[in-house]
Parts: sequence; C-alpha cells; structure tokens
Amino acid sequence: MNTTKERLVSSAAKLIRKKGYFGTGISDVLAEVGVPKGSLYHHFPDGKDGLIREAILHGGETQMYKYGEALRGKAANEGLCAMIDVMIKDLLESDYQDACPITAVAVAANSMTKEIQDACHQIFKGWQDNLAGYLERRGVSGSTDKARQLYTMFEGAFVLSQAHRDVMYLENQKKFIGVILDS
Repeated sequence: MNTTKERLVSSAAKLIRKKGYFGTGISDVLAEVGVPKGSLYHHFPDGKDGLIREAILHGGETQMYKYGEALRGKAANEGLCAMIDVMIKDLLESDYQDACPITAVAVAANSMTKEIQDACHQIFKGWQDNLAGYLERRGVSGSTDKARQLYTMFEGAFVLSQAHRDVMYLENQKKFIGVILDS
C-alpha cells in the first residue's frame, strides 16, 4: 500500500504532466489524495517546492523505467524507435494532454528554487547518461555526444507533437536515428 507521502508525490507528478508547474495547485493534489493540508507540510516542510521536487524525481524515474523497458534487449536503432513509440503512446493515450514530466516544469525552472532546477537537471542528465550507456553497450562510438543529440531531437519532437496534436514529429525522428548512429 502506498504511503500518504507516496500518494502526494504520485498525484503531483500526474498533475504536473497535465497542468505544468504553475497549473498544479496544492489544493488539487490534496483533493486528489484526500488528505488535509497539514499532511502536505508534515511530509514536505518546505511546502509546494519540496513536493514538486519529489514529483519531478518520481516522474523522471517512472519515465526512465518505461524507456528502459522499450530499449531492453534491442539493437540500437530498433530500441530507439521503440523509445519513440513510448512517447507516441503517452501522447495518444492522454489525448495530447500529458507533457514530458520534466519539461512541464523545466520551462519555468528559472523562476523556481535552485532545488527544483537541480532536480530537473538531475533527471535530464540521468536520461542522457542512461541513453549513452545503452548506446555504448551496443558498440556505438561517440555514445555520449550521440545520446545528447538523440535526446535533444526526441524531446523537441515530443513538444512539437504535443503542441500540434500530431505524432508526425516524433514518427519523423525515426528516419534520422540511423544517420546519427552511423555518423
């Protein structure tokens, strides 16, 4: 069974994907979990910032797990296409409502606390490092630079696909994976 803290974090992460940082209100999270305001401050003495920081880490780790499952056991090109398919599925299943769990906060991170900025950086770096490790294990030379390029491509395509409500932007990236891997 999930603890109150875990439910608060999970609820906040879900709401951030849909509403972003500024659209995610503490009252929305509390109502969804069904706990009083005191529970928030009991588990997160620094209030919304502490909750958002934990929600970023939770959302990032959850997404990283989904990507890892898509990549597991596949050759580089095939695995990366499967990773894009995860992004496409997330958009289609949410009717384009779910944003990247980190980008939804990172776009406004400059106006947030250093702890929230650091949490965004930690997740983005972790995703890139994991992707670089995956590529390296598959014998791809220059895996760190290629992981950064692929990650940048995918993240941009995700944002454009959501904004235009068209997964064509993500689908299109599949054509360029081989070019980057072979460069």
